[in-house]
Amino acid sequence: MTTLDRAKAYARYFDELSPASKADLIRLAHPDVHFVDPFNDVRGIDKLLAVFDHMFETTREPRFVTEPPIVAGDTAFIKWRFTCTINSRFYAKPMTIDGVTEVRFDDAGLITAHIDYWDAAGQLYEKLPLLGGLLRMIRHRLAVPG
Repeated sequence: MTTLDRAKAYARYFDELSPASKADLIRLAHPDVHFVDPFNDVRGIDKLLAVFDHMFETTREPRFVTEPPIVAGDTAFIKWRFTCTINSRFYAKPMTIDGVTEVRFDDAGLITAHIDYWDAAGQLYEKLPLLGGLLRMIRHRLAVPG
C-alpha cells in the first residue's frame, strides 16, 4: 500500500467519522500517535480517541468533508471542511471550519502524527459573543490599511 493509498483511507475515515466508527482509528494509527490542533497536543491513541469523544459531546452533527490528499514522501496533506453546531446555550449557530491536516506515516504504514492547521481566531473565536468583537477590533487594528 502506498502513502497515497494510506492517506486516502485516512481521509475516508474522517468523511465517515461517527461515535461508532471512531475506534477504527486503532487499525490506522500508531499506539503513540501525536495529535496537534489549536486546542490539543496529545500523544497516544487513547488520548486521541478522547479528543474525538469530546468533539461528539460538545457538538451536534459534526461532519468532515475531505479533498484528495497530496503526498510528499511519508507525509500527506489533507484539506478538509468541518461543520457542526456547538452545544451551548450561548452560541448554538451552525459553524464551518476549513483546515489542512499534515499526516505522517511510519515504515509500517501507521499514522505517527496528525497535525491540524486552521485559524481558530478567525473561524471560531471571532464568531463568539463578546470575545468576537474584541478579536475583530484587534485584527482590524493590526491589518494593513487599504
